[in-house]
Amino acid sequence: MLKSKLSPKITTDENYYFFSMLSDRFAPLNDIWAKKLQERFGHKFKPISLLMFHHNKIFEEENFVVFNNRLEQIYGTLNRTDIIDMRYQEDLNKEFSKSPEMISLIDDLVKKQGKVFILAFSSVWLKPQNENVVILGPNPEISEYFDSKHMHSDLFSRLGLPVIPTTIYKNISELRSKQKEFPFFISALWSNGGFESKIIMTKQDLAVFYSNLRPVNKKSPLIVTKYLDDIVLSPNTNAIVTGPNKAVTIHVTDQIMRSNAYMGNIYPSKASKSHKKQMIEMTEQVGRHMGSKGFRGLFGLDFLITKSGKCYPTDLNPRRQGGYYCNVSASPIDIVELELALAMGEQTPAVDYDDFQVDYCWAHSKLSPYYSNSRLRVEFCDGEPREPFEKIGASHRAIYYPKDHTIIFGNPGFYLTSGNDYDELIDRLHKEIEITISTSYDLYHK
Repeated sequence: MLKSKLSPKITTDENYYFFSMLSDRFAPLNDIWAKKLQERFGHKFKPISLLMFHHNKIFEEENFVVFNNRLEQIYGTLNRTDIIDMRYQEDLNKEFSKSPEMISLIDDLVKKQGKVFILAFSSVWLKPQNENVVILGPNPEISEYFDSKHMHSDLFSRLGLPVIPTTIYKNISELRSKQKEFPFFISALWSNGGFESKIIMTKQDLAVFYSNLRPVNKKSPLIVTKYLDDIVLSPNTNAIVTGPNKAVTIHVTDQIMRSNAYMGNIYPSKASKSHKKQMIEMTEQVGRHMGSKGFRGLFGLDFLITKSGKCYPTDLNPRRQGGYYCNVSASPIDIVELELALAMGEQTPAVDYDDFQVDYCWAHSKLSPYYSNSRLRVEFCDGEPREPFEKIGASHRAIYYPKDHTIIFGNPGFYLTSGNDYDELIDRLHKEIEITISTSYDLYHK
């Protein structure tokens, strides 16, 4: 536990508490979830935020706990505490689940509340010790099964979907001895957001890629796919599984990428009607299969569309995705209510793709620095995150972490905007992000 701020009255006051890993750009949804829980159970709920780094004073939570074992080790080695190095959600899940302090707090809250709710971005590796914990999301074991990337191409093939030629190597030694064709695209077994995946042009690229993997991925198979050099669009679908053979697509967006790293989304996708139809059909086919295995909740698929018109599903994300805040805020359908009903094992009303659509565009992007070891020199919050959905054309920008800290890995900020024209919106987003990043970081700080 790196840092915490918890009221001493949490286990004795009249409030009920839930644990939330929705931080940064997702944090405004904590209020929505708190309201839903209050309506359902008749008690005032407050979040206890579980973070990978503490926020600046603008965004500091009433109650929070920071888990980041890796960063604690870095602080001890370098004898400095001005570094931000955020890891994956799944690593946070694992640290939280094993924490003696959190196990004890959960037990005390169960005595007070009867049940304790956990709201996680991803439920992979989330293993609460108390049987009275309710996870507000998909089952962790089922999510872990579908999150493992070595099974994605096999699943797509078994479902009759188009697949980019893929080879699974059991370790780096086998890859080096058998992979003769360059370039190729490589991905670690446990990865998301485009991190721990890369286009490999040379043997030197492979050495650098492997040296930077987390230990869990160095011990796991490596996934190699054919390098496609004619990609014209990288769409993403967001969908929800509501029953054994029930899945509905919520949104089809285009991913905003920096090389192969995910930055954000723009809605709606500019893919053709034919490609949208294909993506929706493939997404719901995968979702129905997941539902037959017990999965319930939000998930998504990443796609690649080539110049020749081929449309490939590439990654299955059995969790909430980067556009979660926008999906909820823009949707005419109450997505949080659907999620809560599924978590409680209840039936949900029938909905279809058209029910979720709106007649305007929205876009969001991270405000990540271009270079590692950039120093954060500002803190700000311009506009409210709801504004782009209430006033078309409005924008919101924010930096969540303390200035004068050096960013090794992670996303310190967020940009969100809306409009009526796709091309105008994406042009505005790129221009304003360039300005914001250039004024928010000392790009060459040492």
